[in-house]
Amino acid sequence: MSKDKIDIVYLWVDSTDKNWRAENDKWQQIITGQKKLYDGAADEERFRDNGEFLYSLRSVAECAPWVNHIYIITGFNQKPKWLNTKHPKITIIPHEQIIPHDALPTFNSSVIEMCIPNITELSEKFILMNDDTFFNKRLSPSFFFDNRGRTKVMFNSYTRHSSDIDKWKSTLDGYTKTLVNSAQIIDRVFGKKMYFGRPSHGIDPYLKSSWIKCKNTPGIKEQIEKQLNNKFRDENEIQRWTFNLYDLMTGHAVFTHARARKYGKHKISNFIYNLLHLNAIRKSNVVCTNVALTKKTLLKAPTFCINDSASNTPEIIQQNMDFLSKRFPNKCEFEK
Repeated sequence: MSKDKIDIVYLWVDSTDKNWRAENDKWQQIITGQKKLYDGAADEERFRDNGEFLYSLRSVAECAPWVNHIYIITGFNQKPKWLNTKHPKITIIPHEQIIPHDALPTFNSSVIEMCIPNITELSEKFILMNDDTFFNKRLSPSFFFDNRGRTKVMFNSYTRHSSDIDKWKSTLDGYTKTLVNSAQIIDRVFGKKMYFGRPSHGIDPYLKSSWIKCKNTPGIKEQIEKQLNNKFRDENEIQRWTFNLYDLMTGHAVFTHARARKYGKHKISNFIYNLLHLNAIRKSNVVCTNVALTKKTLLKAPTFCINDSASNTPEIIQQNMDFLSKRFPNKCEFEK
């Protein structure tokens, strides 16, 4: 397995770009005149570039030198000013290259993700990263794929569940609804109930051939074709979580429950919990919005995500960036 090529795919956007901003504002006005977007579907933090991508690529260079190639999907002729686009491992993929013309422009990451397999040279095994996700330790390919070539997927449990799926879904936020939609479409098309969990919001492995096979399955294909026209995220969509569930169902994935290391005043119970779940903790991604609140846990994680949030003040954003600049201080081969 160590000889298999494994690529990375990133999605990236610069919301300060004038052309992007003008089109985004125009389409928000058009769409909101037709229907209400769910809370967070088009908020500023969904597109805001705080400079994390530089450090994410530094983490790849430091911790995953085995990566075969890095594809960066962008629109509006954007590319980071600091990026060495002449590096043999770097390829910029314009939206126009992989997304149907009549679906453009798009400001919907779900639409972009559904078109990832249209990258012609993309390897069979690939991992999908956001610009706010990071390697934190030197990891081998076996962290993401087992010796049978199956994807190794980390998941979290839902905090609430109900046997009445539609009733339960009505209580959820827009994004979580799309995750349940993903489980529902697997249920409808294949008769498999997979409402047990949700993605861990980390660095996720995929198999290109399996993604394509699932995407072209009747019932799923029509749903994807329909949602490609959504300029912004919509709560009636399915997510790429669909492909993780499909891989589990078809024997192409193994799932592990993500566990976060516990700290705090309850030292004895925390020690017992951490000991019982030690193996899962060592493999689990850590997600935060404010590094100051989770720094101790973050530093021990194999991978982490510093997710932007509407509640993040300029001071919190700066603290997050200070952490990243100290964690990844060295310029890497992917920079000019």
